[in-house]
Amino acid sequence: MKRKLLSLGVILTLAQLNAQTYQSLTVTGFNADVIANGVGPSLNSTTMSLDKDTDNFAYMSRDFKVNSSATALTYGLPENGLITSAVATTSGLTYQMASYSGNNSLRLPNANDAGTLTFATPKAANNLYVLAVSGSGDSTGDITVNFQDGTTQVFSSTNFQDWYGGTNAAIQGIGRINRATNVLDAAGGTNPRIYQITLAISTANQSKLITSVTVKKTSTAATVINVFGISAQVANLSVSDAKKVKEKSVYPNPFSSELNLANVSEVSSIEILDFSGKSIKTNIQPESKLDLSSLDKGNYILVLKNKNGTLTSQKVVKK
Repeated sequence: MKRKLLSLGVILTLAQLNAQTYQSLTVTGFNADVIANGVGPSLNSTTMSLDKDTDNFAYMSRDFKVNSSATALTYGLPENGLITSAVATTSGLTYQMASYSGNNSLRLPNANDAGTLTFATPKAANNLYVLAVSGSGDSTGDITVNFQDGTTQVFSSTNFQDWYGGTNAAIQGIGRINRATNVLDAAGGTNPRIYQITLAISTANQSKLITSVTVKKTSTAATVINVFGISAQVANLSVSDAKKVKEKSVYPNPFSSELNLANVSEVSSIEILDFSGKSIKTNIQPESKLDLSSLDKGNYILVLKNKNGTLTSQKVVKK
């Protein structure tokens, strides 16, 4: 993944620090509950199926039981609704799903159906990530990003993949339940899935505050789009975030063989990328002195994976 970096200024000689942070966003506008939870028949805790009505399947939380004596599930959606994306290029990205006890999906079953998810707090971003899926087959739709100044950016003919067998899954192997019969289906342990759709905000729009995202189903097939959440790669850092970044100073830069990293107590792991976004070294254990003598001369991005789930990136040069 090509990483867009926000300069924070020169903090050491020849060292320019850049940072990015993933944030799960609080949004409103969901119109259906397609996730069974708690104890009791799935019809008690859902309002609609995820797919077309004649198929009548839904997701379920891991705390779901048809009755109190039923065996606890070993699959399903996390009980707290927090999903850590399995997409390798966005390590550290999370989504917070809406409550399973209320509407948790923007469900669009018919051609030209549309709905809007409104941000609780307008946010500027480099990229948005939409957690979505289609039931009963693939769907096509338009996604419109709405900015506070009244302008928009449209992502036309976006593909919403069927919940079985697609690529770029944020989570998979979560199973499903038949709402009519309460029969559970583990689906081989790899299905159903929910996917991550990336919306690259244009450079001209990255400083604008995003207020909402509108999704419209354009395909006419008897399929159903479901949108569960939105996260962002934010385009700016708060003062407190900037302070934390500065405390993780990397030196010397350029370096010959070793990099010194100040204050690694809040870092869980380190990754090295080349400037195309390709991963060169992964899961490096955080230490105050990193031996990078095996790297070829050139420019790299040092990615610090913080214990609070955020990422901090810095350009480093091997001379």
